[in-house]
Amino acid sequence: MDVNLVPEPEGWEDPITGLDGPEFWRRILVAEVARTTKYGRALAVVVVELDGLQDVWDAWGEDLGRRALHGAAQCLRRASRISDYCTRIGAARFGVVLTETDEIAAINFVERVREAVPRSMPRGTEDVRFSFGWASPKPLEAPDSLVRRAERRLVAELTGRA
Repeated sequence: MDVNLVPEPEGWEDPITGLDGPEFWRRILVAEVARTTKYGRALAVVVVELDGLQDVWDAWGEDLGRRALHGAAQCLRRASRISDYCTRIGAARFGVVLTETDEIAAINFVERVREAVPRSMPRGTEDVRFSFGWASPKPLEAPDSLVRRAERRLVAELTGRA
């Protein structure tokens, strides 16, 4: 399968964060899961939700909401390596593809991000919390299934906090 990873002009990059967007996320998942399957390499997918972002947006406005999204994107970028892919995949959701990364290293990534959050987010967003889900592909697992497993872990973290 030939996957074109060259950015497309429309809707490829998220204008608020500067990260790649959902279309890139879908394509890179297919490419990286295929690479992992073919070569037997490690891979992890991390899904990050900014819990409470809508409350900040509603209470303090678009400017602070945008700065919170930008701060979150910068936090993820700094914690990632150049070979990883950070994307904004929803209103308050990010996806990270960690190449050459097993589950233990993915947990270490999550902890690095958790530690960096207070330094990365703008004043006034202290109530925004990062929640994480992660998974590594099982043999011959489809990309959608991999993401669903990471999202189940994310939901468990979100509901466990309530």
